[in-house]
Amino acid sequence: MEKNWQFYIDSYTGKGGFEDGSYLVKYPRESDDKFKRRKQLAIYPNYVKKIVDTYISHLFKQSPIRETTPEYEDFIQNVDKQGTYIDDFVRKAGKLSLIFGTVLVVIDRPRGKARTRLEEKQMGLLPYAVIRLPYEVEDIQLDPYGNISRIVFKESEVYRSFTNNEWIISKDKEGKQIIDSGSHELGIVPVVPVRWTDTVLPFDVFSPSFIQDIAQINFDFYNAISELREILRNITFPVLTLPIRDETTANQLSNLTIGTENFIPYNPEGGGKPDFIAPPPEPAKIYLEYINFLISQMYKIVNLEFALGSQSGKSGVALDFEFQQVNSLMAGIALHLEQAEYKIADIVARWNGESGFDGKIEYDKDFSFKDIERELKNAMDALSLQISQTFDAELKKKMAREMLGDYVDEATLERIDKEVDGLEGADNQLKNEGL
Repeated sequence: MEKNWQFYIDSYTGKGGFEDGSYLVKYPRESDDKFKRRKQLAIYPNYVKKIVDTYISHLFKQSPIRETTPEYEDFIQNVDKQGTYIDDFVRKAGKLSLIFGTVLVVIDRPRGKARTRLEEKQMGLLPYAVIRLPYEVEDIQLDPYGNISRIVFKESEVYRSFTNNEWIISKDKEGKQIIDSGSHELGIVPVVPVRWTDTVLPFDVFSPSFIQDIAQINFDFYNAISELREILRNITFPVLTLPIRDETTANQLSNLTIGTENFIPYNPEGGGKPDFIAPPPEPAKIYLEYINFLISQMYKIVNLEFALGSQSGKSGVALDFEFQQVNSLMAGIALHLEQAEYKIADIVARWNGESGFDGKIEYDKDFSFKDIERELKNAMDALSLQISQTFDAELKKKMAREMLGDYVDEATLERIDKEVDGLEGADNQLKNEGL
């Protein structure tokens, strides 16, 4: 299990060491006063949050398709007893899985007995879900097949553990000093790991963090920005040099304050005129190059290099490959979230006395990033070939959906389809009549 949980949280939120400057690294020969000032002026351009939110927003651009049972429908309308819909709950779990690698969803049910389903709803005895973070896990055990057979969470001053058939609240993580306990008889531990990707080893529970590499680069970027600002301060405020002839003149000018409201007299015959000197700009240029390199690396690691706008000189094949990489990565994340919800639905069904979930859950797994301008040019080239009336009509319908799919409803698109078919049919009739 990773130990950088707080660093990952701070990297996404911009809080903690990024807010108070404690993540800054003091450079050689830097005085305490300068370092303190640098901490006060430090800013954190948060690329980690931008990248994570970009992926999450596209993952849930379309709501998953669900064919549910009445019992599961009740659950998804209020997943956590706080009125949260299932899409919002899974979105939050998915975001946290990108930050931590894996989060745990506990599916529990309040104690109590009811005679009917309606009475269960009225008494609030329906299953609900809670997200637990990996650093809250005190102990975890697996069966020979890699399934969780026992898990212990730290909750304030107590420990809550689950096994295949019981739950225990105790003062110790071994579960010997029992405060409360009970049987759930589900046959499985009611905990589902939500991951964004596969685990590395077969019996691993936790996947590596999605932001692990970009968080480290953003940390370096944060320091580089701060150091660049210090260089710019030194360059922007140059030092005045004033030629002097003797020690007496030097003493007279020792307390001189330079500003726009006074002036400096000098004898042109006695020496050179006053001038300014400043550090060379090359260090700042080197820093800027390095900072741009760090930004490009963050986007490159998560397959969003094309988002930087550096597409000039790239072939259509190269751009298609970049888009396919993004699509593949997002489809993989969507698949893991879909699998996690299936497991959640299965536990909910068991809490309701069923053998398992009898329904369908399907997450969108096509996240194509289309270059409309390039697609339109290709379509126009294809239309100029006049392959066939049917080909031209279907291509026009396809382009209408590519360009307008996010802005108009299905009824409008269907009307466009009919207009295309009517236009093509009229053109074909005119050709047959020789007009």
